[in-house]
Amino acid sequence: MRLRATKIGTPQNDDHAHIGTMIRSSHRRRRGRKLGVVALAAAAVLIVAAGAGAVSLMAHDKPSANSDGVSGLGPRSDGESGSSSPAASASASGSASASASASARPAAGPSSTAGAGSTGGAGSTGGVGAPPIAAAAGKQWKVSFSEEFNGTSLDRSKLSPCFDWNYGDCTSTFNNGREHYQPSQVVVSNGTAKLIAAPLNPPFSNSACQNGSCTYKAGLLSTARPTASDGAKYLYSFTYGYVESRFKFPATRGFFTAFWMLPTDPTYKYRTEIDILEQLGSDPTTMFMTYNYNNREESFSGNKGQYNNGRCAVKDYSKDFVRMGLDWQPDHIAWYINGVECARFTDASVIEKGPMQLILHMMVDNDWQRRWNVGLTDPTLVRQLEVDYIRVYQQTPA
Repeated sequence: MRLRATKIGTPQNDDHAHIGTMIRSSHRRRRGRKLGVVALAAAAVLIVAAGAGAVSLMAHDKPSANSDGVSGLGPRSDGESGSSSPAASASASGSASASASASARPAAGPSSTAGAGSTGGAGSTGGVGAPPIAAAAGKQWKVSFSEEFNGTSLDRSKLSPCFDWNYGDCTSTFNNGREHYQPSQVVVSNGTAKLIAAPLNPPFSNSACQNGSCTYKAGLLSTARPTASDGAKYLYSFTYGYVESRFKFPATRGFFTAFWMLPTDPTYKYRTEIDILEQLGSDPTTMFMTYNYNNREESFSGNKGQYNNGRCAVKDYSKDFVRMGLDWQPDHIAWYINGVECARFTDASVIEKGPMQLILHMMVDNDWQRRWNVGLTDPTLVRQLEVDYIRVYQQTPA
């Protein structure tokens, strides 16, 4: 999809008005919403304090009836809206919902699954498990990033509760959803982090949200800069490696889990994007896996439409914790569910070669869901994404 900076506030297409961005798709059939970017000039930084954007959600083949009994869900169209945040710092009221109780740290995955809960394996070091794949000859896997959530609060030296364009009021929704992200919605206890989405009253005013009003508060984790206005460095970035997170997502219509990667680019010119997982709560069986490249104008999907996970099983993954992994190397990108390789992209000429950052969160009632007629129907619901760990392994000489 092609990105072009335009005058702030100018309508960009038939349906949406973006702030600072224009999003158009020239990609056939797999059209979908893309992550909007902000082309920031020095003066624009003073005007648009928090940028504009949205996670890339690639369209897939037309599915049949889903688990909620909604049939005839067509592919998404292009021209998805970005998001923005006001310059003035403002805080939405409320804290993490008391109804989201702390749960005991889950047991590791079944021992029959490669790499699950192990304390090391062939060609690995670090003591917090091993990737489900062998290291290259003469090399070994080494843990370069690990957050196990063993404390009682978020370790902000490792993870930020906001996205890359935090200018003081954290981050509002991606793709015209309902949520405004708040640090209070990340609760760490009993060995896991709970990213809680709950109704927000009074709503938080932001043009990024539906009808300019964010009616939900939610939690987010990223390795982005804590703030985008003070020259802070990215908390963590890496080039090539195996990424894995183990989490439990809600199978609830209107909630959307996203685990993805972007280049570490403070100008927001994200040329690529790797979607490790995009998951619609209305269908807990389809784990969308996508690589967006060539300035995100082209994409590779590991799925052949809905109810297809490449070489991995199609089943209800919400019943237990699931391990989503990605092996990013100079010559391939491969997606894994519970240690099983699902799909692989091998065009080395367009694989990202620079450092990337990590993002994990839930969205509420975004464009994709509404266009597929699986949006939120009960605006009083509270749901959480429970995260056991986030890890990155890289290969080093043995």
